Amino acid sequence: MMPAMPIMILKPNARAAIELPWRSSPRANFDWLKDVCGERTRPEYDKQSKRFLVARPRTRHVLEALVDEYGEVLVHQFGHAATTCVEACWGANPDNAIDCVCGCAGLNHGSGHPLGTQVAPGLSVHQELTEVTYLVTANGTTALT
Repeated sequence: MMPAMPIMILKPNARAAIELPWRSSPRANFDWLKDVCGERTRPEYDKQSKRFLVARPRTRHVLEALVDEYGEVLVHQFGHAATTCVEACWGANPDNAIDCVCGCAGLNHGSGHPLGTQVAPGLSVHQELTEVTYLVTANGTTALT
């Protein structure tokens, strides 16, 4: 199903993914993106996700063009939230989780193993994908979540 307004999805270490409303022909959106991005940028169409993929350095330029063309754009911005845990925590008594003072807030207390990836002796980090959704218009940007 084609979106009523453009949707831009920004994930860490990935190209910007863009869903566009239907235009007059199957190639019309590709041609429009190519015009916006310029000759040196090659947007791709991912048939599985039904999204166009554009290089991240072109994101701001494409976003501004989308706002000019459609009036508003829904942007899903993803990032990483990191939780730390220390060896004293994962090696502690699990019954004392309420006493935990490390970044895991007791989640990993007494588990016997690091949380996520051990990045240094006695220190582990767990990363979770986070998402904030914005509505971008000519009048500015509003966080929706």
